[in-house]
Amino acid sequence: MREPAVFLWLLDLDDPALDALASCLSAQEQARAARYRGEALQRGYRRGRAALRHILARQTGQPPAALTLAEGPLGKPVLTHGGLHFNLSHSGTLALVAVSEVAVGIDLEQRRDGFDGAALAPLVCHPAERAALAALPPAQAQSRFLQLWTHKEAYCKLLGTGLHTDPARLTFGASPGPAPVSDARDPRCDAWVYPLYPADGYAASLCVAGRGARLVWLRFQTWPAALLAPGQALA
Repeated sequence: MREPAVFLWLLDLDDPALDALASCLSAQEQARAARYRGEALQRGYRRGRAALRHILARQTGQPPAALTLAEGPLGKPVLTHGGLHFNLSHSGTLALVAVSEVAVGIDLEQRRDGFDGAALAPLVCHPAERAALAALPPAQAQSRFLQLWTHKEAYCKLLGTGLHTDPARLTFGASPGPAPVSDARDPRCDAWVYPLYPADGYAASLCVAGRGARLVWLRFQTWPAALLAPGQALA
């Protein structure tokens, strides 16, 4: 059985060229952008959403403005036609989009000064994870916690449950590479997480339904996009 391909697109939300794509946004998307506080957040939403539409258009063959994007029961964005699954995450000046034939979830987090993972660990980490974090030097524990956080967020986004899922019930393999998801409330869980390294100062994770996936990295450059080798880090 072939491994499904997951296309990972990296977006620079500071790129003003993305503004030229905003005409494809729906009236609902424009209204949602206007609800964000501050021009920077509004601009980031419009740029990310417009780029998402162009990515999906590239992979479905449909015009960006013609795509119908809806929300699932708990708010997960879905493509109503085309048979593709996708997910978007943004933090700082970057965004990541995952597109595949199977269900996916993705999370991106910028590392920030003053972030206290130790204070959050009792709320979001399984006891085994807390014990492992406590055995690490502080800087390494911070880095590992943020990676675990993106693991959990990516899985919740794959499910479309968001904060309705208790992150402390989830555990992952101890190795730094791809790992199966262990969900205490769903022993039949069949999903894997992949740690991603999109840029310095960021942590990210991809969660994919099933066992195994072929990751294909691309950089969104308002065309043409630069295709990278699978697994190749982005500068």
